[in-house]
This record gives sequence, C-alpha cells and structure tokens, in this order.
Amino acid sequence: MTSNLKIIKRDVFGKRETRKLRKDGFVPGVIYGADAEPVLVAVGEKELIAECYSSSFLGHIIDAKIGNKAEKFLPKEITFHPVTDKPIHIDFQRISADSKVKIGIAVEFVNEDKSPGLKKGGVINVIIHKLECLCSPTAIPEKIIVDVADKDIGYSFLLEDIKLPRGISPAFPERDAVLATIVGATSSEADEKTATGEEEAEATKTEG
Repeated sequence: MTSNLKIIKRDVFGKRETRKLRKDGFVPGVIYGADAEPVLVAVGEKELIAECYSSSFLGHIIDAKIGNKAEKFLPKEITFHPVTDKPIHIDFQRISADSKVKIGIAVEFVNEDKSPGLKKGGVINVIIHKLECLCSPTAIPEKIIVDVADKDIGYSFLLEDIKLPRGISPAFPERDAVLATIVGATSSEADEKTATGEEEAEATKTEG
C-alpha cells in the first residue's frame, strides 16, 4: 500500500521515555520477525490515525527505511487507549519473500437480493467476520466473497464450500468450519411485523 506513515528508529525505552515520545506526537512500536533482532520504532501519531482505522490497514505491506536499513513489514497489532480510542502502541511483523503470514481477511456476503431466504424475512447470522488465513505477504486479498444467491433459510455456509483465492489456506479449518447461516426471523421480530401489519390494516379500516 502507499503509506504516509512517519517511522523512525528509537534507541530508548521505558515509561518516562514512552510518555515523552507520545507527548512529542509519536506512537511507540516494534518491528519483529524473520529471524532478525526486534527493532524499536516510533510512528507519527497524526499519520497513523489517518490510516489505522481502515479495515485494510493490517493487510498491506509497508516499505520503509529504518535507520540505514530498508525494511518490509506488515502492521500486526495496534493497542488503543480505552477512553480516547487513540493508538498507543503498534507491532509490525517483518516479512521476507518466502515467508507466510497469518492474517484475518474480511468476509463479505454478496447477492443478498437474490436469496429466497432473505426475501422471506430471514437474516444472515455471521459467525466468522474475519477468516484467519495463512498466505504469502505479497498475495493478501482484501476480502473473501461469499455468494448468498439462491440460498434459503436453514442454509449453512461451510468453509469447505468456499473457493478461497489461490495460495490462501485457512489457519483454523476445524474451528472456522461454519462461516454463517441463514436463519428465520426471531419470534419477537415476527410479532413486531404482525403487530405492524394489524395496525396498518386497522388504520386503513378507520380511514375507510
């Protein structure tokens, strides 16, 4: 991805140094992995905030020169402040050409207007919002598409039936065996619809 992150190497750590770092407009972070020593870094807070809330941020490679060395890495995990929701720490995973990464890929359901189950008032009960996958860092898809066309109430979207992009394999196939199901409206929803229909009928009768 094209990133505007300002990333610099830092040589100090500790609570006092971290507080000063944040006061100066930086977020502490670390780059690790690929059998190399971890590198402490500081990321510009303003630039990070502009990018980190995107759902695709954790799935794109970032190239940057840290000190005198060119690094290639993925944003791996961001810690947010519990009150302000601002990023307060970020981990990056260093990658190489032959490395595999585990990453959560968003699952998107399409053709909902062509599903008889949804037309009847059913809903998609999503179990897996992001599928944990293993793949090459240079071939991370933005999303996994699940087609709901022609699917009726009671249908289960099984992982084994989903065609994953080439080179992608599920990290936990047994745990994530069922991605979603189409379920009927709950009794409360059905009662609400019935009540609404009765009210409309009564209003029509009154007007007549």
